[in-house]
Amino acid sequence: MRRAQQGKGALQPIAPLVAQTLQQAGLGRVALLGRLAQCWQEIVGPHLAAVTHPENIRGRVLFVTVTEAIWLQQLMFYQSQLLQNMRRVLGDVPVNKLHFVLAVTARPAVLPQSVPAMEPLSLTAAEERQVVEETNGIADPELRELVRRTWRKGWQVGRWST
Repeated sequence: MRRAQQGKGALQPIAPLVAQTLQQAGLGRVALLGRLAQCWQEIVGPHLAAVTHPENIRGRVLFVTVTEAIWLQQLMFYQSQLLQNMRRVLGDVPVNKLHFVLAVTARPAVLPQSVPAMEPLSLTAAEERQVVEETNGIADPELRELVRRTWRKGWQVGRWST
């Protein structure tokens, strides 16, 4: 029975076949990136794996995304050790440099409920008077109103209240 499982009809892991096919198609870097992602925690350890991820390979450079800015510069000091770990885990790989890039996170489209809406402060009476007096000489009423609104917004910049 055991012998039958090891014969031609036995199931084989697909990963080596996929890697070989990608290599033949000129996409060996994709296969390598997949292997790196799969073994990343073993290469960098659990702490660094929590804040880093192998993102891309260009030439002989592995681009690594870092989620926390404080780690970005610190990782430069670990580069040679990480390359050694990579070779220990994966064998001879065509990567001789690591480039660390800070991950870009999108801002939320909607503010969380816990953050109150921000409203601009009103102008003081003196500020409003200056806006009106200084724009009275503009003949076109639409242009005059546009300049006044713009000027009022200028006064309000940096003075927001909750």
